[in-house]
Amino acid sequence: MFLDTSIIIEIFRNEKQTKTFQDIYKYIKEEPLFISLVQIGELSDWCLKNQIDPEKRINKLKQILNVIPLNEKICYDAAQIKYTMRKKGVEKFGLLDAIILASARSINQKLLTMDNDFRTLHDAIVLRLRKKRFTS
Repeated sequence: MFLDTSIIIEIFRNEKQTKTFQDIYKYIKEEPLFISLVQIGELSDWCLKNQIDPEKRINKLKQILNVIPLNEKICYDAAQIKYTMRKKGVEKFGLLDAIILASARSINQKLLTMDNDFRTLHDAIVLRLRKKRFTS
């Protein structure tokens, strides 16, 4: 399962016994987990905003997650995804979202996210656990 940054942040924010954590865990408990290299930047940014040492937190994550590096194909595919989503009227769909989705597709994984912009895609699972959308 490929994890969107919004899911990882919810894992950071919630203890294992909370309903939010348990709802996420149902999808990831027996799956290999993946993120894109660019998400290290997004997560580091979030950590800094929340007075958390990004290097320590990322190093812990890398013990349980597989980090998918960028390559030219992912970048080309991401540009096409962004272009297509914008043409469909998803105005806030950004290049980072597209890179994350293209990275998931590059290894045939579904994307687990809380970002409603992915709701129309067959290879994304959108959880509706909270009202506020993740913003960087």
